[in-house]
Formats: sequence, C-alpha cells, structure tokens
Amino acid sequence: MMMLKTVKETVMAAPLLIMSIAVFAGETNTEETSTKNTLSETTVETVVVTGRRSEQALTGLIGAVGQVSGEEIRRIAHAHISQTAGRLPGVWLSRGNGQELLASVRSPVFTGAGSCAEILTTENGLPIRPTGMCNVNQLFEVNTEQASGLEVWRGPGTVFYGSNAMHGVINTLSPVVESNSLGVELGSHNYRRVKIGGQNRIKNQQFQIAANGVSDGGFKDQSGFDQQKMTMTHQWSGANIETKTLFSAVNLNQETAGYIKGLNSYKDNAVWKTNPNPEAFRDASALRLSTSIERQLGTNTTSSQLMVRPYIRRSNMTFLQHYLPGQPLEKNGQTSAGVQTHFSFTAQSAKIWLGLDSEWADMFVEEFQENPLGTADNVRFQGQHYDFSVTSKQYALFVNAEWSLSENIALEAGLRYESLKYDYNNKMIDGSSRDDGSSCNSSTGSCRYYRPSDRTDTTDNLNYQLGANYEVNATTNFYTRIASAYRAPQITELYRLQKEQSIEEVKAEKVDSLEMGINFESESWASQLSLYAMNKDNVIVKDSNSFVVNDGKTRHQGVEWKSKYRLNDNWQLTTSGTWAKHTYDYTRLYGDIDINGNDIDTAPRRQGSVQLLYQQNNRSFELEWVYLGEYYLDPQNNHEYPGHNLVNLRADRALGVWDISAQLTNLADRRIADRADYAFGSYRYFVGEGRGVMLGVKRQF
Repeated sequence: MMMLKTVKETVMAAPLLIMSIAVFAGETNTEETSTKNTLSETTVETVVVTGRRSEQALTGLIGAVGQVSGEEIRRIAHAHISQTAGRLPGVWLSRGNGQELLASVRSPVFTGAGSCAEILTTENGLPIRPTGMCNVNQLFEVNTEQASGLEVWRGPGTVFYGSNAMHGVINTLSPVVESNSLGVELGSHNYRRVKIGGQNRIKNQQFQIAANGVSDGGFKDQSGFDQQKMTMTHQWSGANIETKTLFSAVNLNQETAGYIKGLNSYKDNAVWKTNPNPEAFRDASALRLSTSIERQLGTNTTSSQLMVRPYIRRSNMTFLQHYLPGQPLEKNGQTSAGVQTHFSFTAQSAKIWLGLDSEWADMFVEEFQENPLGTADNVRFQGQHYDFSVTSKQYALFVNAEWSLSENIALEAGLRYESLKYDYNNKMIDGSSRDDGSSCNSSTGSCRYYRPSDRTDTTDNLNYQLGANYEVNATTNFYTRIASAYRAPQITELYRLQKEQSIEEVKAEKVDSLEMGINFESESWASQLSLYAMNKDNVIVKDSNSFVVNDGKTRHQGVEWKSKYRLNDNWQLTTSGTWAKHTYDYTRLYGDIDINGNDIDTAPRRQGSVQLLYQQNNRSFELEWVYLGEYYLDPQNNHEYPGHNLVNLRADRALGVWDISAQLTNLADRRIADRADYAFGSYRYFVGEGRGVMLGVKRQF
C-alpha cells in the first residue's frame, strides 16, 4: 500500500511550520536553554507526577518510578520510544517494525490481543484509550518525541488508576516549549524529521504548540513509515484556580516488515534486511482533548484542592494481520469521553483524597479475509470473520489517605472500586458459520471464528494499597508497599472468539504485590533500589486449541536499581539494571512438557544500561551501553535468544541560537533481534537496525 505522506511532502511542509512559529512569536525567550554549561548547574530530578496525577517529591514516594527528563529526551532524539525507555530499570519496550512495539514492565513481553491491558499507557496521568480497547502499539499515539518527561511506575498502579495498571503505568508528560524553534534531522535510510516549537504568553495565559513530522525509508525492504504528531496547550491561571487544556493529534502510515524465519537468520547478511511481508501495512490516527481544572481552597487550619478533568478521545486503525494464516484485514476504532475528579484536603497530620471517575466509550472491531487460504473448505474461510460494536460505561470511586506519624514516618492507604459494563452488538450471523451462514468442512461443521449473540457483561473490581515510608535523614528514605491490581477483559478477548468457546471462561485478571525499596539523593549522587514479588491469577491465555481461557497463574520477582553520580562539574555516570524471574505457576501441558515452574517466554532475567555524559561550555558528549540478556522463546523453554549488547554515541553543541547534534546508534554494527520468538515450528525474528547515523540542527527564534 502506498504511504499517504512522502519525504517530498514533509520537506515541502517546512514553510508552513515556519509560519506556525511566526504566529506564536510573541514574548519569546531567546536565551539558549538546550545545553547547560556544566553538570553542576543541573539538579537531580526529584519530582514525579505518575503516582497521584500531580507532582510529588521522589524522596517521599511509596513506590518505584523511573524517570527520563525532557533534557534527556531532547539529547536522545529517539526515532522509536524504545531508545529512551532503555534507560529505565525493569522496562523493555521491544521494537517491532516501524513504530510498533510490545511492552514489558516488571513482566515478560506481552503478546496477543489483550496484552496491552497489562500495562496502562497515560498522558499527563490520563489513559489514552478506553479500558476495553487498548492496542499493543498504542504508545505511538503520544508525542513522546517532544515530551517534557517520561515516567514509568513499576508494579501495580496506585488507586488513582484502575483497570490495566497491572504491572505498571507508562506516563508521558506533555511538551513544555521554552522558546520558539525549528529543527531538522536527517538520518540513515532516508530518515527525515522536522520539529517545531512555538509559545506565547499574554498576561495570565500561555499558548504552546509542539509538532513533528517524520518520513523514514526503513532499513528493511518496503518497511518505511510517515508519521505526524502535534500537541497544543493552553494554560490559564487566576485567583486560586488554574486550567490546562491539551489537544493531541497523531497520524501514522506504515509499511510493515514481518518476521524473518530460521535459526539465527538475523545474523545472515543475505536475509536480515529482507521483508517477507511487503504487502503488510498499518494506518492509524488518534485525537485527544482534555481540560484540567484545579481550584485551591483552604482555611487557617486546613487546605484543600479540587481537580476536575473532562476529556474526549477518538482513534482509528486499519492493519493487515500478516502474522496470521490468510492475512485478514482488521479495522477498529473508538470514540470515548469521560471525566476524572478528585478532592483532597489536609488537616493536621493527614492528607486525604476522594475521587470519582466516569467514562463512556463506543468501540468497533471488523475482520475481513480477502483471499482464500488453501482449499475452499478451510476453517479460516474467505470473507467477513467479525463485525461488532461495544458500548461501555464505567465509573470508579476511590479514597487515599496519608498520615504523618512523626517527622520520619508516614503511612499511606488507598482503596478503589470500579464497575465496567459492556453492551455488545453482533452485526453478523451468530455462531461459527461462514458469513453467508454455510458450514465449514470440519468434524463439527464449525468454522474457526465464533460470534456470540448480543449480550451485556459487567465486571466489578476492587484494588488497594498499603504503604509506609521512613525518612532516615534529608537524603535517604526507606519504603515498603503492599498493593493489588486488576484488568477487565478487553472486548477482543470477550467477543472475538474461536469455535464454540464460552464467554463465561473469561474473567478479570488480578495481581498481588509486595515490594520494598530505598531512595537516596545528595548533591552529587542519586540512587534508587527496589525489590519486589508479585503473584498473578486468572491470567488470560490461549490454550493448545486456541481457546481464550482464564486459568493461568504466574509469579514475578526481581531487583531493580538506578544510580546517577556526578563525578565532577563536567562528568556524570548513570547506571540502571534489573534482575528478574518471571515464571509459570500452574500445570499446563504443551506437547508432553508441563510448563509449571518454567520461565515465561520473552522474559530476560538480566538487562541494564550505562551512560557516561560530559558537558562543558554548551557542548555535550554521551557514550551509552545497553544490555539485554538471554531469554526463552517458548513456554517449554526449548529455544533461546542469546541476548545482545549495543553501544551508542551522541554529541551536541550550542552556538548562540543554533544547536547542532549528531549520534551514532549501534556503533559496532552488531546484528541483533529487537525481539525473537518460536512459533509454528520456526524461529522468528524482528531484526534490529544496524549502525545508524542521525544529524540535527535547531534554530531558536
């Protein structure tokens, strides 16, 4: 399929981007801010947003959050979010092709229709998709390329979040534009990117726009993509009230490269750049609009705050399922709206939050197979497989409280109740016949695809958290936390079924977690260490008959650390690492092997990174090492990927209003697999890019 945007169109759009900057050229700050003179001027990031949807000091946090600052994101200039997330312990965003990914946070890499629901994806604390319809690749719907920060909460989310915050929360902080600017980046394989930033302040109002357009030829055959992202912000402040309105728009047109097959084929120079599926593609778009209204209230003895955030969202996606026999085409989309609210007040030594969230969504899924597969009687028949819509209504109540028992000890407790109702409407013939009502040539006459009758399903869930924090001194604190989380089944797990499967088999997943950690921060050194153990029940998996069932159990345990040490005014060393063990905790035979106690596939036990940064006189150099350990490719633990190492080099120089940057990725030109698995009797690999070059120039106005 032809892409909708070309390199030529992206370059021709540059004058329009410059005009956009001119519109915002009011009270501008032309002082160079992109690079600090020395590291001594850079303070350690100590404030996070993800835990409570608002700012909180890291030293008082009961939980584990990894953070990549806006300055780091600017320096990395990632072409894919995996390049940035690799700095965070316990996090692996495994790149597929183009902008596709599979996520891992204190977990294996999840695959399948509902796998995205294991980790919640948010923007400024607001989920970017409705509860029942996430997508494994949905992070491309956020402007991470110009974000002011990336935060990943590891482990069950707080009671401020509900369904899907099972293993963690990936939260992107919207762009903060400090000066009007235009940037152009050129890279290997016909990579082109234009970025703009514009801002204007009028009295107590501020307007911002951050936008970028990308055209990438792709390092594999017929594997490029074109992508456009825009984030617009309006902020207003008055007496005891502040508002922030955020509008986000994203469009992606991608030519998708499929797996290459065969043991160690990713190392074979003759095939590693080939694309077995040149016909595959993904077209997607997303729009989001939200307004956060915060009102400060208070008396001499208490202080309180009311936050109300209404929002609307819309997304559509069409893609070829090249990884399935018959390669059916899927179309899906959603329109949703809702409101987040909470009221907090402080009295003496306690702070309490009371919240109410509600959401409505209208979602649809279609699947059509254009070509016949083998004989005309194949159970994967030519024609319409699914066509259904689901309307959902969701509401949640939560309470969270924090008590200061003394100057050094704080306790926290929270509880959340959430109810979700699905109204499902099948627009085809019920059952497992062909789309014309005829039977397939199988022992039962059934076709592979089962379409339930119209129905209504409701799930009600509770999650909780209990935690304690002990402040040893001004630089060190210990914490411990017990928490639970859940995820409601996705609509594709409930209603896109196989054969004569019963919906009653699918229930909400649940996880219980225990963790403890230590945070240390001084003028030159900041470090975090955490240990955790989690047990998960009702895990939604496919059995050997491809039925979606809920009888899975898994265990997860690990150690994570991140340390940042400033050697002197110019040199800084940052390290992060993870040791983790993710195992099956139930009896299930795959072939003649019981997987109970085996490592979950695609779950490396070790991973980490090191960055050595030098900054002086408006210039910086960074050397980075990224390590991913070996992992099994199947539940039987019969096949492995050996892991890999990557080295990256980046440089930046500020010259007045100009900023010039360069980077070399995969410096040693290693042959790697971004992800590997074993299925249908074959090793399969998404191949990683070889050595890459990126050059950039930015002009501030």
